[in-house]
Amino acid sequence: MNSARWRLFRGSVPVAIVVLVARYVVQDVFEVKDIITFGEVGAVITGATLIIGFMLAGVIADYKEAEKLPAVVGNALGGLAGLAEAGLTVKDKESSHVRARVYRNAQVVHGWFVGKSSDEDLRRADADISQMIIDLEREGVGSHYLSRLLLVHGELKATLGRISVIRGTSFIQSGYVLMTFLVAILMALLVVVEFPSTAMSWIAPAALGVAYSYLLLLVKDVDNPFGHAENNGDGSGADVDISPIERAVAFLAQ
Repeated sequence: MNSARWRLFRGSVPVAIVVLVARYVVQDVFEVKDIITFGEVGAVITGATLIIGFMLAGVIADYKEAEKLPAVVGNALGGLAGLAEAGLTVKDKESSHVRARVYRNAQVVHGWFVGKSSDEDLRRADADISQMIIDLEREGVGSHYLSRLLLVHGELKATLGRISVIRGTSFIQSGYVLMTFLVAILMALLVVVEFPSTAMSWIAPAALGVAYSYLLLLVKDVDNPFGHAENNGDGSGADVDISPIERAVAFLAQ
């Protein structure tokens, strides 16, 4: 997890290195200087800052909603097993098989989050839960338990559908285009801009190169809070906590 937290920084450092190398080539090798001052770059910096702030505020709002969804999934998985077992126990019937059945499907759900299960696997698990409820009705489970099972299953299905949408869509595609364009222009200006002192002519481009490329990557990263399967399974430091699902799977395995 610590490695995932540093991934964005590691991705932004090469951008700053490219800016510094390009700056050296342009200003020291080709001696192209006195093109633009730092004060004149202020408008581009302001524009880039505004669009990044707007995009970051939007994705964070979605992120806060996404943080709640794994707990809903975990509670639903545990609720399905608990209701099914209770319904059978009331009828004095053996109930361990339904717990094992929910556990198998819970493993598929967890695997879908971390990239070990496909969308088709998830659909089959959903169909099996529906069939389990039908089987419970055939075994004589009371209507009260069946109605609750249907509600919990519906909530689980809706939540997983919402997560799928979040994973598959981006926040305002045209905003990404403008944000990327302004950051790219800013990086280019950092190559030729003049600074008052020699030290700042290297420190400032490096710091601004890291900062703005990092923010660009951060917006894209936060936009998918369910990227646990990305980066060879390492995920990202911006991924939401799916421990409620892991705890539900561990509970069902008992």
